[in-house]
Amino acid sequence: MNNSSISTSSNCNNQSHDSNNSHNKLGVKFYLLQLIAVLLLAGYQLGWGQWQIETNILSLLPQNSQTQSSQKHNIQQAKSALFQQANQRVLVAISGEQAVPAYKQLTKTISTFDGIENEAMTVPDIKDIVTFYQPYRDSVMTADYQALLTDPHAINNFVLGKLTQVSDPFVSGSLAIAPRLNLAEFLATGLAKLQSFETEQGIIVVNQDGLKHYIMPIKVDVDGFSVKQTQAFSQQLQAEFKTLESQFGVNVLYSGVLFHTAESSQQAEFEMSTFGVTSLLAVLLMILAVFRSAKPVNLALVVLAISVVYGLTAVVTLFNQLHLLTLVFAVTLIGIVIDYCFHAFVSLNTTGGIKSIRTALCLGFITTALGYAALIMSPLSLLSQVAVFMIFGLFGALLTVLLLLPYLNLSGRISVTPRVWILTEKLNVWLSRLHLQRRVIFTVLSIALVSVVVIDDINFNDDIRLLNSSPAFLIDNEINMAKLMGYQHSQRIVISADDSETLLQRQEVLLAKLAAQRDLKVKSIASLLPSIAKQQASNSLLKKAEKQQYFELGLANLGLLDSVDDFTPLTLATFNTGPLQALSSIYIYQYETDDAMSNTSNRKYALWVETSGVALNSDLQHWIAAQVDMSIDNKPAEVTAALSHYRQALFLLFAGAILVVTIVLCLRFGLAQGLLGLLSIVLSAGGALLLTQLSLGHLNIFNLLAVLLILALAIDYVIFYQEHGLQRNTVLAITLSAISSALVFGVLALSVTPAVESFGLTVMFGILLVFLLAPLSAKALTPLIAKNTGPSSIVSPRLKNEIKPS
Repeated sequence: MNNSSISTSSNCNNQSHDSNNSHNKLGVKFYLLQLIAVLLLAGYQLGWGQWQIETNILSLLPQNSQTQSSQKHNIQQAKSALFQQANQRVLVAISGEQAVPAYKQLTKTISTFDGIENEAMTVPDIKDIVTFYQPYRDSVMTADYQALLTDPHAINNFVLGKLTQVSDPFVSGSLAIAPRLNLAEFLATGLAKLQSFETEQGIIVVNQDGLKHYIMPIKVDVDGFSVKQTQAFSQQLQAEFKTLESQFGVNVLYSGVLFHTAESSQQAEFEMSTFGVTSLLAVLLMILAVFRSAKPVNLALVVLAISVVYGLTAVVTLFNQLHLLTLVFAVTLIGIVIDYCFHAFVSLNTTGGIKSIRTALCLGFITTALGYAALIMSPLSLLSQVAVFMIFGLFGALLTVLLLLPYLNLSGRISVTPRVWILTEKLNVWLSRLHLQRRVIFTVLSIALVSVVVIDDINFNDDIRLLNSSPAFLIDNEINMAKLMGYQHSQRIVISADDSETLLQRQEVLLAKLAAQRDLKVKSIASLLPSIAKQQASNSLLKKAEKQQYFELGLANLGLLDSVDDFTPLTLATFNTGPLQALSSIYIYQYETDDAMSNTSNRKYALWVETSGVALNSDLQHWIAAQVDMSIDNKPAEVTAALSHYRQALFLLFAGAILVVTIVLCLRFGLAQGLLGLLSIVLSAGGALLLTQLSLGHLNIFNLLAVLLILALAIDYVIFYQEHGLQRNTVLAITLSAISSALVFGVLALSVTPAVESFGLTVMFGILLVFLLAPLSAKALTPLIAKNTGPSSIVSPRLKNEIKPS
């Protein structure tokens, strides 16, 4: 009878084993088919897809707030184009006794560099300038000259007065071809407004406190996204500057976005390599210490790689532009994927294996995915992209853990060392004691959190300058260069238009408004290139004055007979062929825009007007803001505004995500347990932000982005504790997940880059709070202890006695 029973039992076990193998084989076939499909799609998208990487943070703003019309969109594109142009410029100032030889040596050396060009403008001869303007001599005049045309005595007195200034090169140079001297006045005034610096041997010179600084503008042909290229150019130039200082004994002052980008990227690479290698080695050593095998390491890397492929494929398929920040913050996927892996590895020591955690894993994924799904509908593209990356990445990790790992038949091949189980049991005792006091703990923490928020308001500071990671010497260089060149208090106003004539006319409208503010200094290309409409009006005024014989006396004194020429327009295209073309390239920029409707690119024009001396008054600022084709160029303020948009939207989206998570938890575990889980999650996230503010004095958007990871981990931990209670398998897996997350992300709190430090510090606090508070949401303790009888939940009698309620 016993033999028959054993035989029957053996047959049943064999049938069950065969059935499991059949299910595993079917599951792995499905898994491999869909994996191949994803890999093929990934290969197609990465190789031939239309997506591109975007680095401009302003592109992340919601369209309804960033653009009020297509014209307002044009001004944003114009500012981006001008900003990119500025990114390619470097300014160098050389001072000292041997400054001129050093300057010439730098000019010679730069000519041998690929991608680096000396943009020092050769000062054209006045004779060449006058000759160029000769066909347009009767179409250009200053506003002061135009005012004189209303009074014949005034204009004649002006001409006679100018004739006494024989040393004026513009008078002597233009008198023969423009005897009314409107051209001499126009050129002298226009060049003086645009070029306030002296020249020596054809070099721009700035005299500061008796010390001459020889200025060299340099253009660097570098793509803003090419970090390696930026670093190479920066190192090349800085090495040459040091050579000049040591060889000629001069001082070289330099500034430019290029150097900030290079230094920041080098610092980031150093930290990523240092922190990355250190944390990775620590995680690997921890896995080896716990499992005494390299298999878990290899499997975790495989699962992580597959999840990244899923997430990246989804993003590049659904979005045309992949923002760089998406990749930066989507790295939080690692924390949750590692959590899935640890639960799978620890479950191999149970009779049910990975099947025993299938429900909790699926529920954790569904809840986390629903939470992130609330972010997909955000008008902020970064949040949408991160959400898609996380959802599909976690889905890939879930399929791999549930379908591939069981097929590999890892039972008995990955086991936890006895010493780790002993430490886990001790930790379980401590957590169980906290669990007995959870009402007190939750009450005290809730009251404390609310009180601190009420008494000491959460302080958010979105100023992008607080996140500046540039070295102090570069910041000092920028300040000193701004003082030297006199633009530390200057502002730029950008104008955009579809054609050059409209651009110049709109510039003249702006200049008329700016003229109303006292003590405001203005620089613009209008002083040398008026619009065609203004040129025609000037020509008409001159003809009218001639008809009224206003110039008869002046011309008679000169013994000249001269008639006003018929109107000949000076266009931008013609101006760019003349001796002052270099000035045009500084103030006016042409760029291409893509028309999404017709799938074509259009040429647009932009220019900037510089103001200094005093700040623009509020009336002018409001007027400019109301113009769809004008904008004050203030990049720090714009980026700060973009970050503020994100912060406000994140709070609303977090609220929606938490609402979804609450519904799922309550439906699965009941109202009481669901609310306990919600309380653990909210206290962990809120506490992390509060502790960060106490440490740094303020919060920023990177702290809120860190909350994304905290929420995902908290949801996962809470679901496993509510599904399985304080079983040692659950405690061990979550402990390993928390330690690895702290090693990978918490170490970022040591970064000298403010944004990375903020992110890492919040994650560190969040992981600590989640680890302590998530177990408190587990099911009632006494029934749990009674159930701890299986091989996966063995607790020694002594430890059981320690956690009995008193």
